[in-house]
Amino acid sequence: AVRAAQLPMTELLRPTIVLASASPRRRELLERLGLRIVVCPTDVAEEAFAEGDPRRNAPLAALAKARRAVETIANRPDGIVALGADTMVVLDGRILGKPRDRDEARRFLLALSGRAHSVLTGLALLAPDASAPRLDVVETRVRFRPLDSAEIEAYLDTPDPYDKAGGYGIQSGGGRFVQAVEGDYYNVVGLPVARLVEMLGEFMDTSGLRI
Repeated sequence: AVRAAQLPMTELLRPTIVLASASPRRRELLERLGLRIVVCPTDVAEEAFAEGDPRRNAPLAALAKARRAVETIANRPDGIVALGADTMVVLDGRILGKPRDRDEARRFLLALSGRAHSVLTGLALLAPDASAPRLDVVETRVRFRPLDSAEIEAYLDTPDPYDKAGGYGIQSGGGRFVQAVEGDYYNVVGLPVARLVEMLGEFMDTSGLRI
């Protein structure tokens, strides 16, 4: 995968998924599907969607990212589909974003300890010549085992918690905290692969594109 700014226009003209995210985890999951990808991070402020109903806000945040990615690519060539995704960790109706510092990451992990929470990922697919985007949100329930302060502090000594919603990465060091997962595991990683594949098929059928 390469950044859009580095890709010649002749390359962009080939059918391409434009990933509106800098997440290496999302990029890796898309690459596993064998899709051609252009990485196009956006400057959409996720904090603007942190208040209100996360089931509504996660797809809206994803759509804002997809729209920004389309705007970023010069001439908006045919055959591209922008993919926006936004993952929210929700506990008791409160969205736990990416922790700002060690203290906030600690508070998140203490709150999650021994309890179940929801992970919601909003998805948005948008093509420059399509009349309407396709939106959805996928929910996975995750239960943490009870955590002690020593293992929380040891985890906070690593870089892992600070760039992830909820302050943990299930695919990395935070996986040791997880007792059970109900739903799509990859949704917790950051991209619900099964639903995305369905959405891509539906989007291709309605837009006339083929990837």
